Amino acid sequence: MTRSPFGSPSRRTFLGLGAAGLSAPLLASCAGGGSSGELGSVDLNVPSAFSGREVNIAVWSSMSGNNGEVLQGLVTQFNESQEDIYAELQFQGAYEEAGPKVTAALQAKAVPDVMMFADTWWARFMLNDVLEPLDDYFTDDFNGDAYLPSLFQEGVVDGSTYWLSYGRSTPLFYYNKDQFAQAGLPDRGPETWSELLEWAPALNAIQVSGKALATHAFSSGDDWPFMALIWAFGGRISDGLDVQIDGDAAVEAGTWAQDFVFEHGYGYLAQAPTTDFGAGVVATTVGSTASLRGIYEESDFEVGASFLPQEVTTGVPTGGNGFSMFSGVPDERKQAGFELLTFLGRPDNAAAWTLGTGYLPIVTASQEEPELAQVLADDPNFSVAADQLELAQPTDAVRIFVTDSTSTIIGGIQEVLSDRSKDVATTFGGVAGQLRQGAEDIQDSYDRWYG
Repeated sequence: MTRSPFGSPSRRTFLGLGAAGLSAPLLASCAGGGSSGELGSVDLNVPSAFSGREVNIAVWSSMSGNNGEVLQGLVTQFNESQEDIYAELQFQGAYEEAGPKVTAALQAKAVPDVMMFADTWWARFMLNDVLEPLDDYFTDDFNGDAYLPSLFQEGVVDGSTYWLSYGRSTPLFYYNKDQFAQAGLPDRGPETWSELLEWAPALNAIQVSGKALATHAFSSGDDWPFMALIWAFGGRISDGLDVQIDGDAAVEAGTWAQDFVFEHGYGYLAQAPTTDFGAGVVATTVGSTASLRGIYEESDFEVGASFLPQEVTTGVPTGGNGFSMFSGVPDERKQAGFELLTFLGRPDNAAAWTLGTGYLPIVTASQEEPELAQVLADDPNFSVAADQLELAQPTDAVRIFVTDSTSTIIGGIQEVLSDRSKDVATTFGGVAGQLRQGAEDIQDSYDRWYG
């Protein structure tokens, strides 16, 4: 039996996880998945050029901007490559907006045929038994063997695949090579966070528009990079549902960051850290691999990317998105949906996705496609993310199963990095209390699956 990185649940009733983001009405109407053909489709607007096809399918996505354009281009290619299926890409907002929309769609019994879920969302719906196992759709030419094993396995539970990795990422440490050279620093990322602090005075001496250059921008809207920092200091946000954000190591990480901002004056809390980095007003930041293409387009300097700094250990969480389908959808729509997933998983199309976005080349054969192979050889920034992947681990489980966990964690980060008077231990203790309450609400159900 293949074990999920989150555990190995049996297929049991999941009535206790209403607190994990699935409401009681949804559970009442959809628990157990339902028979094939029960769920209708969301509205589509089929262009006249594609009218009359055998099957029309809706694909819900959280990709906007450049990444949305790249995905739309691939979906358009799919539509033009055959005459039987029309796929319509429908943007549903950020991951945290799209997830609740799925709950509403299931309640209304009208769902998309292919759903892009964040790594922190899909398992909630799998546990409610509304996701379609994908294994029966695999063929000798397209199956899990096409993917990087560690990332593919994140979507496998009890030997069945419920979530097919697509836009997968890890955080990278980005640095401005021009500013590093001006400061007399080596052309590499720091090996540890302590080394970044040692380098900060040299960077701070550089003037940008009459102000001292900031060394590092922390994200005010994402707890993912900060979780990596906590990991590097030897802590966790949680081990399973055992909340540990108020442990000594996590508090030490938070104190280090607070001191970096206020005591030393080398960093700040940024609303859009990669945008600030691309504008040259901060020398370093941590961002997704998927930020790389956008940073290239926004910057007029040479961009460096490196492994995340360690401290007492390595801290590299995986993230990103993948695709699922719903078990109650008619068979012809599910088959059509998987035809699209097969198309997106072709090595040439997977290579185009990586080249266009900076997401990891998760289809192993895509790395042999000439253009991607050349870029990987010529641009170390593209290859560093793939090289770092062997150090990566799935996210802490409390971020998946406890309602509003990420916003609770982000609130604590914002508090300690925007107000120097806030005690980190006290603030993280408050965050931990809220997370523990949420974990307690679902502990019995969680234990039935993962105990």
